[in-house]
Amino acid sequence: MTTIARSPAEPVGLLDPRREWTPVIDQHASWLAVNSIQGCPKSCDYCFLKQRGQTRVRPVQLHTPAETVRLLMDSDLYGADRTVALFTWTDVMAVRASRDYLAELLAEFVAAGLPNAVVLITKCRVPAGTIEAIRAVRAAGLRVIVYLSYSGMDADIEVGVRHEEIRENFPALHAAGIPVVHYWRPAFPASATIEVMTRVLDTAARYAVCTMAAGLKVEPEALDRLAVHWPELATTPGVTDAECVYPEPYWEFIHRTTDRHPGHPVFHTNACALAYTLGEADRFGIYGGQVCTQRNHCPKRQRMVCAAPADIALPSPDVISVVLERRGLADVSFELVSDRRELRIEAAVPNRVVSALTQDLGVRVVVSGQGSDAYWSSGTAGAQPLVIKVAGS
Repeated sequence: MTTIARSPAEPVGLLDPRREWTPVIDQHASWLAVNSIQGCPKSCDYCFLKQRGQTRVRPVQLHTPAETVRLLMDSDLYGADRTVALFTWTDVMAVRASRDYLAELLAEFVAAGLPNAVVLITKCRVPAGTIEAIRAVRAAGLRVIVYLSYSGMDADIEVGVRHEEIRENFPALHAAGIPVVHYWRPAFPASATIEVMTRVLDTAARYAVCTMAAGLKVEPEALDRLAVHWPELATTPGVTDAECVYPEPYWEFIHRTTDRHPGHPVFHTNACALAYTLGEADRFGIYGGQVCTQRNHCPKRQRMVCAAPADIALPSPDVISVVLERRGLADVSFELVSDRRELRIEAAVPNRVVSALTQDLGVRVVVSGQGSDAYWSSGTAGAQPLVIKVAGS
């Protein structure tokens, strides 16, 4: 792994201009993202890093673990109650140097006494030494959750990924007492067969706390590349604006998982999978909405947990104005719809800001436009799914 010696304040723009770099601390749809390592040696064809020059490259360390913790705590996005996802611009399990860095960073979280839940996302093997490092910090009180990205795709799409290693992660992490969320995404027609989907679901239902199921996110720059694997993408309007695009067989299957595994929760918004895994209430305004009532397979006890905050007093207009100003929205018009616990803002607002506002205020936030961060469109921010009929299905 390449190490760049930099001060915490040094701009990322000084790095290789052929690679696009993301802020080290950022807000994504349902968690804070910490990206002090960027770049991935893998080359999954659907990956958003591909068109950013960040696949088939050496992971670059931007800050030391200690610097990274300071950047997180100093960020105006930080909150002690907010989940933190580490390394969304690499697969931290892909190379040993990154795994060593991870162990040191987790130890820094413990040393700083940070109460945040921490998420790791991977489709690579989690070695025994890394499992032990995670187990140790969990024993010290750090709530680490591992998201295993497993959709059953072949090596033509997930280049360099060994799927038997992903499957082996499930029992290994489960045996160590580390909570696993099955990240069932993305979806392509080739992986949307009954045989493949059944194998994937059977593995997840045996070892994972729950499944988070999503389709395929399609950016305009990636459309032609992805259409090689899924030709209908090129001829279907709206694929680049959708929350995710779903092959119809996959859409139908993930909404009928109770036929085979009635006790296994399956969520269609990541915020809900997080809330369930952490034993917390929904904080993104999803409870009671369409995804909650019509799509999620959510246990009754979790719905009771999410219902409790509905009795909490709504923020006053003065409080809302202060929070909007803090998020750079001082002059926007807004309306609070009390019976829906919904804040409507008459402005185009980036989804990262929408997500931050939902957590700031504890209400659903609806905006009149998406703003400039199209990649991060999500159900949390109001984007809609698109289901495509697959030829021959």
